[in-house]
Amino acid sequence: MTASDQVLLSVTMLRPEEKLLLAALRDQGLTARPLLMEDLAETVAGHTGPPALALIRNLSHRDAINVSRRLEHAGIPTLNRAATIETCNDKGLQALLFARHGIPHPTTRHAFSFDQVRKSVADLGMPAVVKPVSGSWGRGVSKMTHADCVEAWAAGRESADATGKQFPVVVQEYIDKPGHDLRVVVVGRTPVVAIQRVSDDWRTNTHLGAEVRRVEVTPAMHDLCDQVVEALGPGFYGVDLVEDRSTGALLVLEVNANPEFARSSARHGVNVAGHLAAYVAETLTASAV
Repeated sequence: MTASDQVLLSVTMLRPEEKLLLAALRDQGLTARPLLMEDLAETVAGHTGPPALALIRNLSHRDAINVSRRLEHAGIPTLNRAATIETCNDKGLQALLFARHGIPHPTTRHAFSFDQVRKSVADLGMPAVVKPVSGSWGRGVSKMTHADCVEAWAAGRESADATGKQFPVVVQEYIDKPGHDLRVVVVGRTPVVAIQRVSDDWRTNTHLGAEVRRVEVTPAMHDLCDQVVEALGPGFYGVDLVEDRSTGALLVLEVNANPEFARSSARHGVNVAGHLAAYVAETLTASAV
């Protein structure tokens, strides 16, 4: 066993995704083992031997950034990188990144107070969408269809967060989707599979019951993914795209740095874990030359 073939899989728990990844990494001839939070101290102290790479798969956004930063400062490369994870875990930072790089994206405003939420909704027009900057699976995402919605949201939020510690939030223009959005899984720089997430609900998250359908990666999808990778760097991403029903324009909604794939892979048949393991093996081989 050499340092060049040792891969850590930083996890909160071994979900189906991580079990598939461990098997796929080992199929590539790599030595792969899980890294739990309690193992981190020994690893950054160098007591366990220097691994070649760590794949960051922690469920908690805070833990993912915490682990990746410490591993990087200990000289251990991570996938994804700490800065990338931080950006992908904050919808406001993503919106700023997209705007700076000219990546098509729904118009988005930061709001640091209830009055700024009211003003941003009024400026963007209704319906508009209010989102926490951090969160997954559609949690905390609210559609504002009239002024009473905004006041109801503010009243509920203020009762739970009277001091405003959970600001900022983002206020985003509402995109009228044609009954689905798109998730494109990117490995390195390559889109390996695209799926539609189809739902009667305006939130098309699989955790909210959306149906998964595989679709071909179109040139337009490929171009948007290329732009995302140029902005964030090569990595492992779930790039969420949305089509505007009225214009046909395709926009980047957000990028997930820890995409789930086990259930959708069982549907569409693409071995996402295998693609990622092959990319890791190629990356380590190239870095060893």
